[in-house]
Amino acid sequence: MAFLRVVEVFPPMFPSRAKKDGRINLKEKTERFVEETRSIREFADVFLVADLKDPTLLKLSTLEAALLLRERLGVDASPVIVVRDMNRQQFLSSVLAGITLGLGSMMIAWGDDYPPRAGLTNVRDFPRLAAAIRQASGVRRRARAPTTLMAPVDVEKLATAAGVALAKGRLRAGADYLLAQPPTTDADATFERHLSLLEGAGLKGRVLLNVFPFWDEKDVRASERYFGWKLPQELHRTAKREKESLLQSGREVVRRIRAESLPGVYVSTRGVPTVAETLLT
Repeated sequence: MAFLRVVEVFPPMFPSRAKKDGRINLKEKTERFVEETRSIREFADVFLVADLKDPTLLKLSTLEAALLLRERLGVDASPVIVVRDMNRQQFLSSVLAGITLGLGSMMIAWGDDYPPRAGLTNVRDFPRLAAAIRQASGVRRRARAPTTLMAPVDVEKLATAAGVALAKGRLRAGADYLLAQPPTTDADATFERHLSLLEGAGLKGRVLLNVFPFWDEKDVRASERYFGWKLPQELHRTAKREKESLLQSGREVVRRIRAESLPGVYVSTRGVPTVAETLLT
């Protein structure tokens, strides 16, 4: 089986409130998005167009951004379809649109809750993510499409029976791969722990571990607060050295993933697409 490299990119984004003359530089940012993706196309098999939960920003929809990349670059681009941002009918219509427009894959995700101050409301038409995946898989089956479906998994929760059941439920519902978080931050203790969890759950062939670039110690702490992660102390010690040490840790994780014959890797670029080349070479 080929090694699958899923590389996350962000769609063009703009301030939701007008500044100065209020114009949106749509063409400029769209071209930058396409060209930045073009610059790393040889390092990715699938470009995952991420959804960013930020009420202060307007963004090109992930579906439209993925289609843009497929049409302009001929790459396999996968939109993240956020279940809690649309009702059941809109969700299934988005899945059907992706299939109809020829996208080879898509990711089904819950999406974060909007903060109270945002004045926006999440939609809760599905009781579980697996229920949304099952209906998306049903649309795929009826359309007789080969579309790959992906979904998230909390790799640390695979230490519990409930976490394993949740992950396997998403696979039974129709997901082909699960993309892991929190990230695998080093090629030693953390990698060994995550590999052991995958093997113990019988999921080694279905989960793509995540490599996430950190910039410095401040960024590591900020990521813990923002995502709710508890990251290894070894990462904090590495972060006290230069940025290159953090990126080198990511490269070593990718090498271990390959060496252990895992199905692939999920690389977050955090809005800096060129970091994919650093991590994957």
